[in-house]
Amino acid sequence: MNARTPRQWMVTHEWMIKPMAQVEWIEGKGLLVWLAEVFSALGTGLYLVAIFFSQSHPLAAFWGGLLGWIGIAVFKLPLHLAYLGKPWRFWRSFPPFSNAWKTSWFARGIVFTMIFLGFGVVQLVLQGIIAYGATAGAGVDAANWIFMILAGVFCVLTAVYCGFAMSYCKSVPFWNTGLLPFVFLIMGVADGLALIMGVGMVTGQELIGTAESVTRILLIVNALLIITYLINANYQSTTAELSVKELVRGHVAWVFWLGIVLLGILVPLVISVVSYFTEQEASTGLLIFAICCHTVGAFSLKYGVLKVGIYRPILPKAHAY
Repeated sequence: MNARTPRQWMVTHEWMIKPMAQVEWIEGKGLLVWLAEVFSALGTGLYLVAIFFSQSHPLAAFWGGLLGWIGIAVFKLPLHLAYLGKPWRFWRSFPPFSNAWKTSWFARGIVFTMIFLGFGVVQLVLQGIIAYGATAGAGVDAANWIFMILAGVFCVLTAVYCGFAMSYCKSVPFWNTGLLPFVFLIMGVADGLALIMGVGMVTGQELIGTAESVTRILLIVNALLIITYLINANYQSTTAELSVKELVRGHVAWVFWLGIVLLGILVPLVISVVSYFTEQEASTGLLIFAICCHTVGAFSLKYGVLKVGIYRPILPKAHAY
């Protein structure tokens, strides 16, 4: 057995007495978690918005829903499974093969995602039939409504489960709040509205005005939610306060102020407000720029929240000798 000096022991076990940054979900292989959750927000947000436009703009709704579904099936799910290490065993998350879904939000997330993808593909087939004017009776329209509801419910569950998984991490006080799932969901829907405007520009359907009106509201709501979230975390505990300081004034501040606040919220909001007061739709160039800003904001929000997660020390009142 190797003898250690008191100093060596304290350095080895400093995680017991000092707040330590988590790296499992944001560094190295952990970057896969970040990317998976970004595509989850973009994909679920776009699909939910596509459902909203399914009756008034069926063609844009079909392509928007398809792109959202692809974002989950082709990007989010494979990245998530790659992080878990044994992607071909994902079926073990499902009942009755496992009871992991009873205790693990990650297992629940995989179950929610797979069920959403199943219902979603059926709904997209029905939406495609309606959008392209194929012979479709009342039965097809009714079935489309049923599968829209089913897919929509599991799409919402897919969107929020990461927030719940993080909020259940009591060892990371900055995440340990019920506001986090709502912040992720609303920001994802706002990003989905931006993306559906891009789809509308391609398909030629006039949905930009409606999407902009809803986006203005959601950006303001999400800004207030983020402010509330940070204020709540700042007074929650000393460790959570450290996370807030790191996000707002520390090494990650550029992500917060540039990526989340400026590009993710302020720039799209200003473009939308200006077009509202001038009673003219923004130019194509400005719309594309706003859509890109929304997307940068999606990447920045998840990165910032994951990056500043700090573990609470086991012995917070202990002192090193």
